[in-house]
Amino acid sequence: MKNRWDVLTASGLLLAAFVTLSVQTVMALNADYWRGGWRTPLGEEAHIYEFVIRGSRVTGVYCRNCSDATTIGFIDGTWDEKAGITFTVTFANADGRVTSRDDQKATLVDGRLIVTGVAGVRNETLTLIKDPRGADPGGAPAYHFPPGTPPAMPAARGAGGGGGGGGGGRGLGGAAAYWQAGPFKPLRPADLVGTWVASFGLGMNRQLFTFLLVGDRLRGVVCGRCDNPYTIGAIENIVIAGDTLYFDIVHQDWGEIDPPLFDRSIVAQVVQNEMIAGILGNGVKIDPAKPPARPAGRGFTLLGPIAPAATRGNTSEGVDVWGPGTGPATQPPPGRSPIVPASPGR
Repeated sequence: MKNRWDVLTASGLLLAAFVTLSVQTVMALNADYWRGGWRTPLGEEAHIYEFVIRGSRVTGVYCRNCSDATTIGFIDGTWDEKAGITFTVTFANADGRVTSRDDQKATLVDGRLIVTGVAGVRNETLTLIKDPRGADPGGAPAYHFPPGTPPAMPAARGAGGGGGGGGGGRGLGGAAAYWQAGPFKPLRPADLVGTWVASFGLGMNRQLFTFLLVGDRLRGVVCGRCDNPYTIGAIENIVIAGDTLYFDIVHQDWGEIDPPLFDRSIVAQVVQNEMIAGILGNGVKIDPAKPPARPAGRGFTLLGPIAPAATRGNTSEGVDVWGPGTGPATQPPPGRSPIVPASPGR
């Protein structure tokens, strides 16, 4: 792979100040103003939502801290540009048994998303914003929704710098050819449950791919850093064919494609605790009767799975919020240029 941004190129560049969208509440706004990631303002108790909108259907992911798999729930509902998003967040334990369902509703008010019906929250209401840090462009501009929001532009970074959010793998450079440690494992959903850690990136930027069962259905999320919705993506369209796993990393409001609305299609196989993955392209439809082979080449590697219970308590909330060494301050340091989401008609 050419560089570590090939899978989810745009994610987590630490730019921007606290901003809100200047959206007129009297206007009916299309799905591009609603879709993608939202969170509570920096410095407040974290609640993160990723809405995937396809027509009127809504899916997605909720988490308190997406690096803590025990806080992850999955979203199902409907969207209407006037009525908003009506949805359920479903939580399940490691074996897929549903433990709770929260019925919630989201409305767009002056560029903020007001979510009601949230269990365990005072007054059962949350106010969500687009994360002020924006997406990380890696080596190319990272485009944003809502429409009219300027892209994040590439910036020089030191070794290990930049935020992931499902970023791609670096490959093995000049290392020796891959020496497979055994046969690829015939896969069952239960074999994938837990968090798989990507071999690229360091510390905050390391990518975490988490698969969980809801009933007998696999669902998932990828993140890194894991407290910024612009560095998080839902995992959908999961298919298992023999010893091969297929899934899409969903981009709904950030990415290197303009407009930033696409699915990155991934293929993977597992040997022992190593997942070998490669990129098939964007929006590849998988026919389980004739599934495509994993592309030749090294691709990228993930190790796991780490059981959900073993991730309990993980969080990057408040840790170097604006970049390495910046500490817990919720305001950007001097020199940061804010990415200000555009108002309709601007």
